[in-house]
Amino acid sequence: MEPRLCCQANRGARGPMLSSPRWSGGLGKEERLAYDRKQGGHQVAQANRPDYRLEVGRAEVPVGDVRGFAVLDPRRATTLKAWVAALIPAAGNRPDAADVGAAEYIDATVLKVPGLRPALLQALDRLDGLAEAKAHEPFSQCGADEKERLLRELEAGDTTDAFNMVRDFTYEAYYGHPRVLAALEADTRWSSASSTKGSRMAPFDASRLERVRSLPPRWRKA
Repeated sequence: MEPRLCCQANRGARGPMLSSPRWSGGLGKEERLAYDRKQGGHQVAQANRPDYRLEVGRAEVPVGDVRGFAVLDPRRATTLKAWVAALIPAAGNRPDAADVGAAEYIDATVLKVPGLRPALLQALDRLDGLAEAKAHEPFSQCGADEKERLLRELEAGDTTDAFNMVRDFTYEAYYGHPRVLAALEADTRWSSASSTKGSRMAPFDASRLERVRSLPPRWRKA
């Protein structure tokens, strides 16, 4: 299933994603070493804010646990639930991201990593502000098409990396959830445990060796 919104960069697992240094020209003859502030279509760490790709290494948040909101107030929690559900809507037997607790997972992550809270809170306020200005109603009450349009506008103007952070944490919470994995297995016959548990193999047909067994020896005793 593909999300409704474009994915600029995926993290298969929580881990650092660092920029590569490069030389950039300054004024006159001055040359200085600087870091490329944008790679692969996403913003990376700035000097005045933390990089969530590095900071999440301090937070171990189990996927699939039933939990409430500890950081977000009810209004922001409602907005975040609508946001994650728009990123990954329900399809067939698969629930939407809000239905498996993706919003609560994000809340639990920023609870353990306080440095990520400002970007999340500001993004939620900006999203609701856009909705009120463009649709004249809260984001959570907008239709699916309007939500997508507003999220694309938020993404295009995001300089804090908050959109990417919410997207990546939503993917973590969703594609690691037992309900989603079970639905994927039912739809595709792919099991997330196959790499560690293996899969059943058909019994070997020993008759396939008869031709080789009938051949004369190709070796001699030394």
